[in-house]
Amino acid sequence: MPRKDFTVVRDTFANDSGLPFGRLLTRQYVLDTLESEGHEYRQRVFCPLVTLWAWLSQCLSQDKSQNEAVTRIIAHRVATGLPACSASSASYSNARVRFPMPVMQKMMLEIGRDIHATAPDDWHWHGRQVFLADGTGLSMPDTPENPGAFPQPKSQLPGVGFPIMRAVALISLATGAVVDFRCAQNSGKATGEGSLLRRMLDTLNCGDVVVADRLFLSYRTVAAVLERGIDMVACSHQRRLVDFSEGIILGNNDHIVEWTKPVQCSPTMSLDEFNRLPERIAIREFQIVIDGRDGQPELVTIISTITDPTIPQEEISGVYWTRWNCELDLRSIKQSMHMDILRCKSPEMVLKEIYCHLLAWNLLRGVMTESAKKAGIKPRQVSFKGTMQAVESFTPAMMVTATAGDALYDAFLTTVSARRVGNRPGRQEPRVKKRRQTWRTFMTKPRNQYHRKLAKAGRSKTRAG
Repeated sequence: MPRKDFTVVRDTFANDSGLPFGRLLTRQYVLDTLESEGHEYRQRVFCPLVTLWAWLSQCLSQDKSQNEAVTRIIAHRVATGLPACSASSASYSNARVRFPMPVMQKMMLEIGRDIHATAPDDWHWHGRQVFLADGTGLSMPDTPENPGAFPQPKSQLPGVGFPIMRAVALISLATGAVVDFRCAQNSGKATGEGSLLRRMLDTLNCGDVVVADRLFLSYRTVAAVLERGIDMVACSHQRRLVDFSEGIILGNNDHIVEWTKPVQCSPTMSLDEFNRLPERIAIREFQIVIDGRDGQPELVTIISTITDPTIPQEEISGVYWTRWNCELDLRSIKQSMHMDILRCKSPEMVLKEIYCHLLAWNLLRGVMTESAKKAGIKPRQVSFKGTMQAVESFTPAMMVTATAGDALYDAFLTTVSARRVGNRPGRQEPRVKKRRQTWRTFMTKPRNQYHRKLAKAGRSKTRAG
């Protein structure tokens, strides 16, 4: 257990009436999770609780450096009457290595699912829980260890590119919490987005709805979704031919049709799995007109396993367009939290870094959910960036002010709900940047070749002189 003189820091880390995340990530919950995973630790300044606190603050910081996290620990120790620890980040770095990855992963998933479970019924679609699925890519340092687990794309020259990870997140539409997350190499067998989504389906319950983009819409994935009593809504792939003269006609460009099982087994699946696929799947397909990126009308085909003809097109297409929230969520995780380029130098630490960022994300979404309930709005109306700013501003006061209690926390929730997301339907913006890059020279060959060239040029100048 941590040493006795650090009780003050432990208590403040997760004071239920204090810190912004204290009501979601309590001290007892962290200790119980560590114990359930069988993790034992010695008496030291950077015990798992303090390490987790410093790591979460590092994830939410714009600086991202370990030195800043250690400086924050020193400032808090002194403010609470404890002696300052060493300013070196070596002990904190070693503590991050010791922190068990299964504990970080378990806390992220459990807290995300608990936040989703608190959503009232009127936040759901037709009383059904909706989850958004989308994939993304993450880059990491080109160290000797990382390419072994996450190779760089084959299109990049050796020594020039960076290891790339493919990841898929399953996000609650109601609260924005990440309820599951899977990652894999950028290419190879069982590394596609559909494969990663199928590995997460056990997270969902019968009656849930998954909203995804066209890359997930394979016969195999749709069959796996229906097998669990889950429905799926997606956009048809541009290569898929849709003939609205077939099937059960429901209206203009609206029908229920049967997809048939592929003739050949895919190389990425076993013959036993292929034989278990149903011979036919009933699918509803209909077309809607939207404004394209160029401002011109564009036809889009919506694919849905919800074949109830009494549900209007508008409601099904409406739930599909909520998929854009997943794009925004992943953009916030990667840009606002600066997780687009990972910093750890080994695959295990890369995974810890990801799950710690997702834990911080879920804690922020939990604050947004509680604030939205208090204000009588929905979490999707609350600004994520504004919540990050409120946490950064209120945390120091909550750390050192033991007597503020609920008054300070209520002011914090009120501030969070006051930062709203603008409603700009039909907005069209070109995907271009006006400001030019200041650095135009990029690496086109391995760094050691540049070193040899510079050394050769230096020797030439020496002989010429």
